[in-house]
Amino acid sequence: MKVLLAAAATVALATGAFAQTAPEQSAPAQAAETAKDAAQTAADAAKEAAQKVGEAAVQAGQETGAAVKNAVDAAKNAADAAVDAADQAGESAAAAANNAAAATTDKAGELADQAKTTAAAAANKAADAADKAADSAAEAVKAAETAIAAPDVAAPVISASSPGILSSWVTSRQIWTTNDSTSTPWAGEALAKRPAEWTQVAKVDDLVLDDHGKLVGYVADIGGFLGIGAKKVLLGKDAIHLLTIGEDRFYATNFTKAELEALPDFDPATVLK
Repeated sequence: MKVLLAAAATVALATGAFAQTAPEQSAPAQAAETAKDAAQTAADAAKEAAQKVGEAAVQAGQETGAAVKNAVDAAKNAADAAVDAADQAGESAAAAANNAAAATTDKAGELADQAKTTAAAAANKAADAADKAADSAAEAVKAAETAIAAPDVAAPVISASSPGILSSWVTSRQIWTTNDSTSTPWAGEALAKRPAEWTQVAKVDDLVLDDHGKLVGYVADIGGFLGIGAKKVLLGKDAIHLLTIGEDRFYATNFTKAELEALPDFDPATVLK
């Protein structure tokens, strides 16, 4: 804010000097030159203030990091606007002063006053823009100081090439039987395609977790049509196995449909709802 006060002081001194000397000038050219100098001094002061605020905003962004990038960008944009406003102040003052120089003696004093007023208004506009830039930079720094760092929640390492599996994906996943003997151990070998003797026997209806959140089993629907008339049974987590064949992913088991249907019905009272 010191640079803005300095700019305001410069504007005041410049316009005051003009007010004191303008009546003493007799030639239009001298009056115009005085107005032009006063306007340019005011514009330069506002422009310098805006540039310093812009540099402060950039510095704030470097110190506070990405957490307040948007706020810092806004501050820098406001500072840029202040510089543009200061440039316009100089151009407006120069145009007004040139008009005064080209006018008759009687009109010169009036146009010189207009040049002074135009320069002061444009310089004030530049100072206002610089003030907004300073406020934005201050807000950016404050936001960085109060920003909360993301905690370490030990999130699992998953990616598009190594994705995780959601429970919503597992439910309704089909279960195929190999129709092998129940006593046959699960081989788990890689397959190029699903064997012709395998048949679809059930689907996963839900997951079962223990009170520590660990997967302990599945509820499966055996038979039925679109879930209607199906027999719900409880399976251990090792009773079915997730397989990937090409782009197809499904569960498989050595238990036959008849063996699964011989299991007791799942009791909903045994799980939380």
